[in-house]
Amino acid sequence: MYHSRRDSGYDGYTVGKPIPMWKEGAAQDVQIVLTEECNLRCKYCYITHKASDKVLSFETAKKHIDLLLSGVIARKNAVILEFIGGEPLIEMQLVDQICDYFKLATFLKNDDWYWNYRFSFSSNGVNYDSKEVQDFIRKNKGKVYIGLSIDGNKEKHDLQRVFPDGSGSYDTIIKNVPLWREQFGANTKATFASDDLPLLKDSIVDLWTHDIVVSANVVFEDVWKDGDDIIYEDQLKALADYAIDNDLHSSKYCTLFDESIGYYIDPQDLNRTHCGAGKMMALGTNGNIYPCIRYKDYSLNKKDEWVIGTVDGGIDMDKVRPFIAAMVRLQSNEECLKCEVASGCPFCQGFNYDEAETPTNFSRATYICKMHKARVRANNYYFARLFNKKGIRKKPSNKRTKRLYFLLSDSYVDYCEYQNQIQKATKVMTHEEVLAGLEFAHQHFYSPIFVHPKDVFLGDRNWGLDEHHILHLVPARFYAQAKSVLNDFIPVFCFEDVEKHSVGDSMETVMLNISASEISNLAQSVEKLLAFADRVHLNTFGLGEDFDLAAYEAQLNIISNCLAEHKDKEFNVISDYEGLVEHNNCKAGSESFAFAPGGNLFVCPGFYSNGHTPIGDPNNGITHHPNGHLFEDAYRPICERCDAHQCVGCSYTALLRTNEVNIPAALQCEKATIERNIAADFLNKLHGFPMIQQTSYSDPIEKFIAETDAVQGYYKHNTK
Repeated sequence: MYHSRRDSGYDGYTVGKPIPMWKEGAAQDVQIVLTEECNLRCKYCYITHKASDKVLSFETAKKHIDLLLSGVIARKNAVILEFIGGEPLIEMQLVDQICDYFKLATFLKNDDWYWNYRFSFSSNGVNYDSKEVQDFIRKNKGKVYIGLSIDGNKEKHDLQRVFPDGSGSYDTIIKNVPLWREQFGANTKATFASDDLPLLKDSIVDLWTHDIVVSANVVFEDVWKDGDDIIYEDQLKALADYAIDNDLHSSKYCTLFDESIGYYIDPQDLNRTHCGAGKMMALGTNGNIYPCIRYKDYSLNKKDEWVIGTVDGGIDMDKVRPFIAAMVRLQSNEECLKCEVASGCPFCQGFNYDEAETPTNFSRATYICKMHKARVRANNYYFARLFNKKGIRKKPSNKRTKRLYFLLSDSYVDYCEYQNQIQKATKVMTHEEVLAGLEFAHQHFYSPIFVHPKDVFLGDRNWGLDEHHILHLVPARFYAQAKSVLNDFIPVFCFEDVEKHSVGDSMETVMLNISASEISNLAQSVEKLLAFADRVHLNTFGLGEDFDLAAYEAQLNIISNCLAEHKDKEFNVISDYEGLVEHNNCKAGSESFAFAPGGNLFVCPGFYSNGHTPIGDPNNGITHHPNGHLFEDAYRPICERCDAHQCVGCSYTALLRTNEVNIPAALQCEKATIERNIAADFLNKLHGFPMIQQTSYSDPIEKFIAETDAVQGYYKHNTK
């Protein structure tokens, strides 16, 4: 919310970064089931109906390739033929025939896929060193990738990945790792279930000692017992400590840590789905074609298989349509859609289909809910320690997260459109209250933000809070002290501070508080701050009848011209408009709360400073938030018809002026519309063509009245 989108300093880690894949997202994924037999009997395997007599014929494979190249199906310019089983490497003669046919057919057709293809295998590694496999690798060097599944150390691996006689397979597979690492760089996918969770940290460490890149996940099935999430979180935290303390964070990979997870889901992502079922296609041994192998009978336990075509009859596009139309918002329940850490929560559409009450693709199993939340808490711990110990910041995201503002005293510095009138502290948060608030924030996925007093610097306290990434909002007058002791802080300027400040250190972000009487100095102050800061975040006070909208508009136009000259700079009420698809308001009472001296939770600082009733405390959570739904965006009828998404939308200002937290005052709307139109003009000039139209109204209530059955009555919009 506050940091510049161009933040730097987050390239110092690999643990937490995605693993690069060949043409990820740009290649057509075609799965080919070679055999339904396997030489292992892994206990957590989702292929629950293996069969030794079901093997793909070469003739069937040829028909499938001919179908792919026939032009009757839409496709991408590159392709990955993914050979799976059972265990695909037990059918290498068949694989070789299929691959030769594919290369010849694409060559004869002068098809783009002749150059842009990869052969991919997911193998258990038992016969990786066999002559047949190695001959194939040499023959197709540079065009083949084989991934082996190694779960971790011997104890963990042999607990799950066993031969039919129950004996472990670790020793058989680990001897192939040096050759595999030499040929392909060694990237494994480790899977964890309830009974092996206590072995997670040691297992990942063991894989790292063999220089193996670790992709990992937990099973989707309904296997999780009470307390498994605690074990999972503790194991991941122990792994985080090991990686950081041994400086492995910048050389190893483990996808259980992920910089992109743990946020509210983006509106754009609500209209997508998590997995690629229906975008890929899977060929079964019998010639049937599926949206993914998880829709084939050998991995289904409760539903009939979902066939979308055959190699002889082609694709039934009507059977594909449900996958094209599948999207998270239609597949998820209300709890998932409102989940504060929904981003990165995985699901398998095929498994969802098998678990659904009716045979539908529009359903979602949520067995891993608590496990995902445990993973997010551990990720927050990892990235906080990485920053506090190594100075390496997690890559910033424009996705939403909940925020908890710690008002360290009742004289807290102003950080929003509510202006705190107390100048001298009479109440200061105790260390015990801080710790209680941080534990609450950790458990409930709030980003902690410490709001410092105006009159005294508290940053030199012995916080001892390395496991939390805390953003500090500090009065600019204390900049020098903050710089010496705080890892992450934003200096908060008022007009007088700007006048006194001499350009020195460069800063990423600064906050500027300015009152209605100082509006004529806004552009001058912003230009001075942008001389040394990448980003200025503006808070305006005094939205009353004396707030000069015309002067504000003139000042914003000057700032817009300044931004056009310095395209690497940001000013929130103008720059932030680009890319926003929903209101970026303060979210007070829904996703943002204040934690105050005395140990109570409040909707926002305005509710605390003006004596409103607390809504809870860290020990019991939010217990009394009457009509709390009114703070949610869905209950803002005027705002939902407005696209001034950069609008601050202060709920406390709305309450003071309209008596309702969800109905903004006219002045708030007019101010936001001015910002929106100047931002639109700025972006149109920046990109060289008209991207965004100007609004036809100064206040979105005009649009609301026009588009609804609302009775206007005697309401008349005030204009100056």
